[in-house]
Amino acid sequence: MAQITKRKNSYTIRVSCGYSADGKKQITQSMTWKPPKPNMTPKQLEKALQAAAYEFEKQCQSGQIVAAVKFETFCETWFEQYAARTLKLSGIERCRAYTPRVYEKLGHLRLDKITPREIDGFISWLTNQNAINRPTATYNGDFESLLKDKGYTRKGFAKKAGVTYHVVKSIIDGNKVIWANAEKVAAALGTPCSKLFENAVTDQKLTPKTIKNYVSFVSSVFDYAVHTRVIKENPCKNALLPKVPEKEHTMFTIEQAKQFLNILDGDEIPLKYRAFFQLAIFGGFRRGEILGLEWGDIDFNTDIVHIVRTAHYSTTAGYYDTTPKSKHSVRSLKLPPNVMFTLRQLQNEQNSQRLKIGDQWHETSRLFTAWNGKPMHGATPFVWLEKLCKAHGLPKVNLHSFRHLNASLLISQGVDVKTVQSVLGHSQASTTLDIYAAAFREREAQALGAVAAVLNEPICKKA
Repeated sequence: MAQITKRKNSYTIRVSCGYSADGKKQITQSMTWKPPKPNMTPKQLEKALQAAAYEFEKQCQSGQIVAAVKFETFCETWFEQYAARTLKLSGIERCRAYTPRVYEKLGHLRLDKITPREIDGFISWLTNQNAINRPTATYNGDFESLLKDKGYTRKGFAKKAGVTYHVVKSIIDGNKVIWANAEKVAAALGTPCSKLFENAVTDQKLTPKTIKNYVSFVSSVFDYAVHTRVIKENPCKNALLPKVPEKEHTMFTIEQAKQFLNILDGDEIPLKYRAFFQLAIFGGFRRGEILGLEWGDIDFNTDIVHIVRTAHYSTTAGYYDTTPKSKHSVRSLKLPPNVMFTLRQLQNEQNSQRLKIGDQWHETSRLFTAWNGKPMHGATPFVWLEKLCKAHGLPKVNLHSFRHLNASLLISQGVDVKTVQSVLGHSQASTTLDIYAAAFREREAQALGAVAAVLNEPICKKA
């Protein structure tokens, strides 16, 4: 109920609108009301005042009157009170990466003053933004030779410089790196950054998919504002997003996949990589799902692998586990005997390594580890794959391509969409259809061709 306070010739009407997003502070709205005409009788005045209080309270409850909170302020509340409870660390870090541009264009605006027009303007502005929003640098020479001359391995130098392996590899490959990382590398070498690196200019714009991710983040914040009754509607609801082109999945052909599997069977191939890529091809598992496997998840009696966790790495949190991507990603699949045989070999090799290095071994239940039992880094399998493909003349593919290969082979063999969804651990069949629409269309075309072949066969006349 509204509270009314007399202030000389006016009245203050105050309404309680619940509590803040963190549940600690009561939110109130107020307005100043003055009599609409002079010389009103006390009865007329009271009637008009109560009518104004009722209307103001009604507007507050319907969300038409909101607190004058800035978008950036409310967004930080969203991170603290919503994201921290509902998102995984990797998701929070991705959202944090969007905030510089979001705060630049929307952060200073009042939450209730941001309309669909402001959102469309934000999207238009994003289409002209460079993909890298920070100064970048390129190295002036042969960085790999420099590391060898100084006695560093790639991983060893990355650790010394306080950067990721990927940063070191990018410098070696002649790619651009963030200037801040270039400064860390130069400091580790004891040389001024300007002598080793040049400023790099990039004109690559944000992709439609990235722009969509920005708007999705902003929309999530507005959804929470609607949920907590801070605003009435989400202005992102009908945003005009750029069309995301259908992405072609680069992957091995069937012949290349067979060649790859034959290479994996070679005696010189480390067991951990043979096991990793057999699981990727025959199971269609995600990288994090494979790296998160523990020996307790492997049932050698039934040849079944259970996916119950996903492994992650963060520069802030280190190695950590989460539940799989969705409840449907928790699944159990039966794998071929050759894959299970490789896993058994890997387990025996790991036990031998544990005994061999003794106290240096870090006790673990993980299938995939470094030489001392510590978790295998997520970039390690890709680095090894890249070298193998180059050595054997195979096309360069990423780790996720094996998941696409698995799905495409299932579809080509006539497996229905619900089963493919179950194998891949997608939350909805529509997701499977969206990602592999081309493969399903091709299978449908083949099916229709088979119908035509049957119907167009000449009728054999009886003798």
